[in-house]
Amino acid sequence: MKAITRKRYGSILLCNIIDDSPQRWDVGDATHVRVRLPTDVAHILAMQDFGYQFVDRMLNVTINLKRNHIEPDKCIRMKPVLTAAYREEIQELAVINFETDRRFHVEVPYNRDISEEIIHGWIEEIPEFYVCLYKDKVVGFLALKESEDAKSAEIYLAAVDKKYRSSGAALSLYANAVKVGEEKGYHTVTGCISSSNIAVMNLYAYLGGTFSDPADIFLRK
Repeated sequence: MKAITRKRYGSILLCNIIDDSPQRWDVGDATHVRVRLPTDVAHILAMQDFGYQFVDRMLNVTINLKRNHIEPDKCIRMKPVLTAAYREEIQELAVINFETDRRFHVEVPYNRDISEEIIHGWIEEIPEFYVCLYKDKVVGFLALKESEDAKSAEIYLAAVDKKYRSSGAALSLYANAVKVGEEKGYHTVTGCISSSNIAVMNLYAYLGGTFSDPADIFLRK
């Protein structure tokens, strides 16, 4: 898939590019550029020549709900609630948990001020979140985004407070996403994950996820 999109987040105009090979793209007046390309050493070398820096390797994940034998109810220890509330808490939790996430850190040196603006933009686009609560405090959240054909959903955004990961909040949120997918008749639940995020990769694998399409992420300001 090839795509070039531009989106403003406060003072940031981000040009997000998905392509099959390095090009000299016209990025217009974008303040920051993020490029996703299939993994290839030749691509890394070419992108360096174009002034871009490699920052991450991503993987697509697919949970096939028609072939999955996991019983999600048995994995849900903390029952997630679907709500439009708690947005400030979700924002705060996201900023803490996404401290190295290259969806939001669009400069090579990590810049929290910029990432906060982009995270806020993402959260504003999501009408409702599944949240796990402990004493009315958000300890984890997950957003599902349905595909246009209503046959699948993407785990669009998710995070859990580090203090509560041993409580089963993360597994509960991801297993609940599978349960919701089954109830709505989706064929798949998908995601996109950094290859460095071993904890969430293990979650996906436990729930029957398969990994594919490794891609490299490059940045240029």
